[in-house]
Amino acid sequence: MTKLECKNKNELKVQCNHCKSIFSAKSSSRTSHLRRHLNNCLKKVNKDITQYTMTTQQSLRGGPSIKNYKFDADECRRAVSTFLMCGKHSFRTVEEPRFRYMMRIASSNCKNISRYTAARDVLMYYAKERDHVKEELVKAPGLICLTSDNWNSEHTNDEYICITAHWVDKDWKLQKVIIRFRVLFPPYDGLNIVDEFVLSLSQ
Repeated sequence: MTKLECKNKNELKVQCNHCKSIFSAKSSSRTSHLRRHLNNCLKKVNKDITQYTMTTQQSLRGGPSIKNYKFDADECRRAVSTFLMCGKHSFRTVEEPRFRYMMRIASSNCKNISRYTAARDVLMYYAKERDHVKEELVKAPGLICLTSDNWNSEHTNDEYICITAHWVDKDWKLQKVIIRFRVLFPPYDGLNIVDEFVLSLSQ
């Protein structure tokens, strides 16, 4: 309700912010009719707080911003796959009661999955990401530079090779992505490393 200016100082009127109806609001009279109107106003928009979520992005005033929330089941499954792979967790983790409790607290829309489903998800998202990388490399407007890093594990004495592709995209931004990471078998010479480059490009 918004207070209105009246010519008669003894008279007090208010206007509904939703439908713009005007009501009397004398101090001597009750305000139950105002409350009743606010509860029943047809033009009042009820906003469900569950449709909003706090984000980590900063607003112009420096505080956290609020945006519309929509649960994305595919994005949730992708996040679980990323969690498992990056943290080197067992697929059985998704069947642990505390993990499922955490996911249920995060969103009641999260569905429980088995370790077999989690394993299939990881392979599926890996294939999607691999295809996406291929598309980005095909769209590269210029040359693509490949670099390799080799190192030896102190614990297993295994030799590893990591091949990274570097290129400048159409917006003149430097991009890079790992296209191959695996154990390098002897002999550790230039010919063997070249073979790894050829294999990475063929796959």
